[in-house]
Amino acid sequence: MLSQPLDPKISEKFKSDDYNEAERKIKAQRIGKMFDDMDDRKISIFRRISWFWSDVKGVFYDMKYAVRNHFKWRKTVNKLRPWEGFAGLIDVIQTHLRDYIDTEEKYGHSEAEYKKNKIATAKETVEILERMKEPMEYSRRLRDEVDVRYPDYKYLITEYESGSVSYSGDFAAQGSGWAGKESGKDPREGYFEFTDGSFELSASPDQNETNRVLAELMKYYEETQNAYIQAKADSDKDFDRLAELLKENLYTWWD
Repeated sequence: MLSQPLDPKISEKFKSDDYNEAERKIKAQRIGKMFDDMDDRKISIFRRISWFWSDVKGVFYDMKYAVRNHFKWRKTVNKLRPWEGFAGLIDVIQTHLRDYIDTEEKYGHSEAEYKKNKIATAKETVEILERMKEPMEYSRRLRDEVDVRYPDYKYLITEYESGSVSYSGDFAAQGSGWAGKESGKDPREGYFEFTDGSFELSASPDQNETNRVLAELMKYYEETQNAYIQAKADSDKDFDRLAELLKENLYTWWD
């Protein structure tokens, strides 16, 4: 899904880190996994209290909206019946259809084959809606399938004096250095080592191994891109099927 372009004034106010990266002074760089040092940091008692208080506030926030939603949605909820189909939010549709399925299975009096079809189409709709609740799951699932077939690549982690941190590139350990490719515009690729704290291209101790890693990395990128393409196709297929199910059954999911 494409995002809407930002207003020029807003874009100027909220420039991305990449935009200002050239103006920032690097504090340190290293190779590692994203957030891999979080477990090593001591969590202060004040941070723990802050988290606990956030949980407490969350409970009261939920209670507040439970009361608010009771009055806000009372008339709508009172009109719902488990044997009627209707359009609405995904969670509402799912809850209603599950209730409808249970009621239809127990008390439905349609002809057997017709009843079976109504229940089957309602269940399929619930399943599609479940996938649509988390749009990123389409690509995440396929990306995970790709990732398990490749090494656990590391990132170039760059810390800035401002306190910000960036994660870029994909690298596999080789000898005393790293073989891989940077991310961003005009990325460098090959064998890298840290020289005086700076991550620089160096002569590979085994060029054939470096070439193998780079070839494997290119295949990884290709499969990752295909995963995103397939994810969009799967999402589009679900949208098309959902429209078909609603068009054919929305007014027949009742007795």
